[in-house]
Amino acid sequence: MRRIGATTCLALALLGSACGPRAPNLTGPPPIPSRAGPLVIDVVYPRDSSLITARDSNFIFGSVGNGNARLAINGEAVPVQPNGAFLAWLPVPPPLEDTLVRYELVASLRGEEIDATHLVRLPPPRVLLPADSAAIDTLALGPRGFWWVQEGEAVPIRVRASPGAQVRLLLPAGDTIELTEVPGVGAASAANWIFGRVPVGATAATGQSGIYEGELIAGAALGQGTLSPHTSPIPIDSLDASHYCAPLPPADTIPVEADTAEFPADTSVALPDTAQAAADTLAAEADMALAAAAGEQAPDTSAGAPADTSEAGLELWMPPECAVLEVLVGEDTARARFPLDLWIVENTGPVVALREPPTSPDRDGLVVGRAAAGATTLWLWAEGARARVSGRRNGVVRLDLAERAEAWVNLEEVVPLPGAGLPGRTRVSTVRVTGQPDRLEVRISLGEPVPYAVEVEDRRLSLLLYSAYSDTDWLRYGPEDPFLRAVRWEQVTSDRYVLHLDLAAPAWGYRVRFQRGALILEVRKPPAIDPKRPLQGRTIVLDPGHPPGGATGPTRLYEGDANLALAFRLKRLLEREDARVYLTRADRRPVGLYERTVRAELLDAEILLSIHNNALPDGVNPFENHGTSVYYFHPHSLDLARSLQRGLLAAMGLRDLGIGRASLALARPIWMPAVLTEGAFMMVPDQEAGLRNPVFLEAYARGLLQGLREFLRQRAQ
Repeated sequence: MRRIGATTCLALALLGSACGPRAPNLTGPPPIPSRAGPLVIDVVYPRDSSLITARDSNFIFGSVGNGNARLAINGEAVPVQPNGAFLAWLPVPPPLEDTLVRYELVASLRGEEIDATHLVRLPPPRVLLPADSAAIDTLALGPRGFWWVQEGEAVPIRVRASPGAQVRLLLPAGDTIELTEVPGVGAASAANWIFGRVPVGATAATGQSGIYEGELIAGAALGQGTLSPHTSPIPIDSLDASHYCAPLPPADTIPVEADTAEFPADTSVALPDTAQAAADTLAAEADMALAAAAGEQAPDTSAGAPADTSEAGLELWMPPECAVLEVLVGEDTARARFPLDLWIVENTGPVVALREPPTSPDRDGLVVGRAAAGATTLWLWAEGARARVSGRRNGVVRLDLAERAEAWVNLEEVVPLPGAGLPGRTRVSTVRVTGQPDRLEVRISLGEPVPYAVEVEDRRLSLLLYSAYSDTDWLRYGPEDPFLRAVRWEQVTSDRYVLHLDLAAPAWGYRVRFQRGALILEVRKPPAIDPKRPLQGRTIVLDPGHPPGGATGPTRLYEGDANLALAFRLKRLLEREDARVYLTRADRRPVGLYERTVRAELLDAEILLSIHNNALPDGVNPFENHGTSVYYFHPHSLDLARSLQRGLLAAMGLRDLGIGRASLALARPIWMPAVLTEGAFMMVPDQEAGLRNPVFLEAYARGLLQGLREFLRQRAQ
């Protein structure tokens, strides 16, 4: 007899029979089936020796193998579900030593008792700085690294030092910037802001904080130090030079005042002569690297004076010292070198083109623009757009889009264009619209490929071109197309041109590309939908989320397997209604995020639906925060998210967590409505058990089916 492997059994259990039971609308997960296996303690999360970020309370879940067992964790009784699964919300144990904490688990069953010790780690606690002596947390000095700023630009300074101290930044030229202590503010974790409850009083002041803030105005008044070399223009490929102020200071200029044994985070330590000589050599080599990038001879730094490389428009300094942070408490003083290399860029910074790195594994032809360094996705630009660099913060650069408009992109996504220049504004001339069976093609004659923004609102689509002015004397509609009602443009400011398309129905999607002196905007028409059979002929791409990554439930059901089982069920239901259905994966092999989105676009999908099941980050109570949610990114996907949420709630009967807008890779495609569903929670025992149950799986799939039907019927009208 042929033995069926565990993977095959799992697939059969998850998929169920093709003619399995039709699931009625549920009022929650089905009852958890009983399990009477041997007594064994299996902690799924947190993993052994892993790092958790919660410090007060956190969840722990796993299985004890038998639903009749009893379980205690650190002396507290924890309910065991009929299948042996458990989920507990407990105080984080106090650290044993350093950052290790211990969970003691004791399980018992009919006189048998077993125990297990489960160790996890906490982040190192923030060192408390003394109030009666001067100390500096050198790991909390900011900003740090390599920055470019404009002349006169304000640079925010934020440091951590002894509370109640006098704190100032001493600049190389002798100027002083006084820093002010700001009130401490207790705050809820980012995870609770997103998934949980924001505690009352989360923003209440907590007294002296030891956090000091101030402002440095970049300019010539800073003196001739690494805080003030003028560099114009700066070669973009000189960005990776070593930081001058990062090495530790010499012992004779930065005395050690803090007790480093008691305050290990305060790393104001002296360098021996040999180490300082090595640091000086590294700094000199950095100067040589910058000069070489500019194509010039390396400066003579023997006297610590500025070197004139005026032919390249680049001045390089090898200063004898850097800015110093000074902290005074009574007669006690502590100092630390400030770890910032600040370069002042003239208004005419280098011009760059935007592109995805050729070696990136996640290429989708779009470059992400952000409103601030480290912020979330705000713009998605086609490759080829050009802009002028006006600043840099380590691995991200700032682009000037227009007057009082800027964006930040990753350094690896800009390509220098030596000798290229951009006019103050680029010319927008003829606009031609061509109707095609499934789209409108809008071709805009453009002097330079500039960044843009697209706004979709009901039946209007607006394209904003930055640093552009109108010379649009000709606007050609082409043969009449019933989808297009009107085209108009306006110059909203002297350097912002907006083209408005008034449509007969909401756009189904859009995309932009640059081509030979033109910007091409494609606006996708809604498909022809039969309201009686809305799914007939529709092209739908289903994305079973994960692997890589993904959550695991208390009895070790892997999310990727549950998602795939759901996708197969939904595919069968959709094909019964004559939809064309494709999967981004059909087995357990990992598929990259952007491989999935690119596949959907190549298939010309009309809907992209990514199927997931949820988990929570550390510190969020799973008993209060579980249920069903759907996420979208672009406005033209909002109605789809709402319809799917209604369908899932009606079919599954779980708590309504609502819909949300989130910058998720599978929700960001623009050419079609795209959403990501989180139908149930892997970590909640009855929901994990439901995802093994054909009735619950069928209810999930039919909830998605109903949501798709509702959305398409609405659009048919």
